[in-house]
Amino acid sequence: MLVNPAKYRTISKDQRMKLSNRFVNRTGKIALAPVAALVILLSSPAIAQNATQGERPPQPEWQKLCNENPKTKEVICVTTRQMLATTGQVLSSVMIQEKKDSKKLLVAVPPGMLLRQGLNVKIDGANEKPVTYSICVPNLCFGDVDITPDYVAALKKGSELVVTATNQRGRQLNFSVSLAGFTKSYDGPGADPKELQAGAAKLQEELEKKAKGAREKLIDAQQNQ
Repeated sequence: MLVNPAKYRTISKDQRMKLSNRFVNRTGKIALAPVAALVILLSSPAIAQNATQGERPPQPEWQKLCNENPKTKEVICVTTRQMLATTGQVLSSVMIQEKKDSKKLLVAVPPGMLLRQGLNVKIDGANEKPVTYSICVPNLCFGDVDITPDYVAALKKGSELVVTATNQRGRQLNFSVSLAGFTKSYDGPGADPKELQAGAAKLQEELEKKAKGAREKLIDAQQNQ
């Protein structure tokens, strides 16, 4: 069962910036700037709200973003992919954060879940890994767990990663993220942040066009009745 994202409220750009700063401060200050940037993108208002419910929107590919701490010169990279609802709002996101001596899996799901239950992540139905929630913003809740090189190798060999959360009724919700293209993105160079934003803008434009077409078809159908 997928969560209907239409009921989740949106927040302003300034609010998203404040929330991202809180997230950075709790999880590692400036060293996690790539994650903070992704929090801003993932917490963006829902788009294409009028898309028809049965249509599947264009899904973002795996992307890699790297940042260097100007003080320590430490480079941190985040490889991420989102799962979008038919409305265009982010339903789930998976992020692999990598530093020189550590790796971390970060996942995001809609709010309204039972936090004490935590999250569960599986690769092709195996490699089960419990994930503890770390922080919630109005549109998403994040969890993270340390991972090993062997786990990354399993991601490279896998075809699907499923994030399982438990809603307030005690029902488990599965969010599936394709692993196609993960290896190429993870092993490749980090994308320019401007290119990342341009890609997000292009995706939004595609979703808005799709929503407009759906509205026009609905209006035509009503007029022809």
